[in-house]
Amino acid sequence: MWKSDNPLVRLLRVLIGLGIVAVIGLTALTIVFSFPRKAEVSNATARVTACEDTGPITRRGFGHNWSCTATFRDDETGETWTTDVDMNLFAPDDVGKDVRVAWSHGGGRIVTSENRVYTPLEGVSSGTYTLIVVAVGFTTFLLGLWMLIKAVVWGFTQEGQRRFWDKFHGGAEKRAAQKKKDEEFWAQIKQNREQRKAARRRK
Repeated sequence: MWKSDNPLVRLLRVLIGLGIVAVIGLTALTIVFSFPRKAEVSNATARVTACEDTGPITRRGFGHNWSCTATFRDDETGETWTTDVDMNLFAPDDVGKDVRVAWSHGGGRIVTSENRVYTPLEGVSSGTYTLIVVAVGFTTFLLGLWMLIKAVVWGFTQEGQRRFWDKFHGGAEKRAAQKKKDEEFWAQIKQNREQRKAARRRK
């Protein structure tokens, strides 16, 4: 059935491929957000009053994503405000407790209409976080792009797929020539190794 040229089967193949692309993206988000960037210094205390699980699939990827209500008090000005904060800044274990956090105006991740950004005191350093984002982002881009190409090609007929991949890989003749060239290369390597062994035995 998978190799059928029926239009409905071809459409199903494309949808499956796009679904795999989505899973790749969500998996990348899950990995990145498993390593929150921490703040070095706190400047506020938050009293957490309630938490709600918005999972299992959110903009954080797969798994729990706690959206919690908390009242914040700024250390310097004494200003207080109550708001909902997602992205797992808090968890149900924090309900009823005072939690130290860092906050600033604007930039980075905006989580409230007041344009305030909140950062936990536990997590990884900014340098480590950047490395994780770059590594995961680069890998996800390559995998996602490759899978997206395959998803589109899966919508072709079997003959269309064959022609596409022959053109993509350079055709059967080019692949055969490359295979022969590789075989000759490794045969030469083997021959050189045997010649060196023979030369050592003669000494």
